[in-house]
Amino acid sequence: MVFVCDLGFSSLKWVYGEKRGRVVSAYRRNHEGLVVGEDALLTSGSSYLKTLEDLVHLYPDFVSEAAATAMVPAGTPLVVGLPYGAWVAEKDKGAGVVKTLTKVLNASGWPDVRVLPQGLGGVRLFLSQNQEQTGNILAVDIGFNTVIFTLVDGVSHSIVYGDTFYKRGVHQMATQLLLPTIRDLAPSRTFSPVEISYLIERGYVQYGFERHDITGEIEKAAKVYIDDVLRDISGELQAHLGLKASFETVLVFGGGAILIRDIIQAKKVSIEILHEPEYANALGFALAEG
Repeated sequence: MVFVCDLGFSSLKWVYGEKRGRVVSAYRRNHEGLVVGEDALLTSGSSYLKTLEDLVHLYPDFVSEAAATAMVPAGTPLVVGLPYGAWVAEKDKGAGVVKTLTKVLNASGWPDVRVLPQGLGGVRLFLSQNQEQTGNILAVDIGFNTVIFTLVDGVSHSIVYGDTFYKRGVHQMATQLLLPTIRDLAPSRTFSPVEISYLIERGYVQYGFERHDITGEIEKAAKVYIDDVLRDISGELQAHLGLKASFETVLVFGGGAILIRDIIQAKKVSIEILHEPEYANALGFALAEG
């Protein structure tokens, strides 16, 4: 059995057998070392993952936190994910992020490590549940800070083309489209990126003794956001593949998929949103490697 950890800019999703859970991507240093997760988020002075380099070098701390919760035995094979764009660009480089992540995890007590591209796990999970699928699939993994898209051949299941949009995830939707409409509800507050993620998940703003429902504002922002993202992805595919950029199914997963479950629609392609979309990559990795 493998231990799967999929660290993103809002949380790490982990799967170990039938167990699964999340660790919030917040951290804080104290005299004993690094505190990660909700314990860090709920205290003053917390930081959050901002860059790919942050993600790589802090990966072991978040994996250790998840492993303690899941009670993973020493020596268990570990599977982790990295954004597809970084993975495909640097998987063969000796000093690239794939090799670097492998080394830092090895040095942290994980001798058997496999690094896979985020975005691929969700596709594997979907194909395992839809074995009759033959048409091309456009997979869109909407994360907190990234949008990863891959065009997958429906017959060979190989990736035809893919890339990662950084700073285009749920955080962009929140800061550019949502927060301007709800700023008056908490006039003296500023929200950290991870707090924004929590705010969207809860669907309300608590300020003193007042609680304000913001689900309507979230839905409006999400509609504008997903339309823009899908338009940009379509443009990228047309630019790189031309007439070969065809697909019958749009597969949406990642934490952001929950926001657009009821508003995304298309007339000529099938829109599929995976069950438990935030765990799609981790579950797909576990299925393939376990």
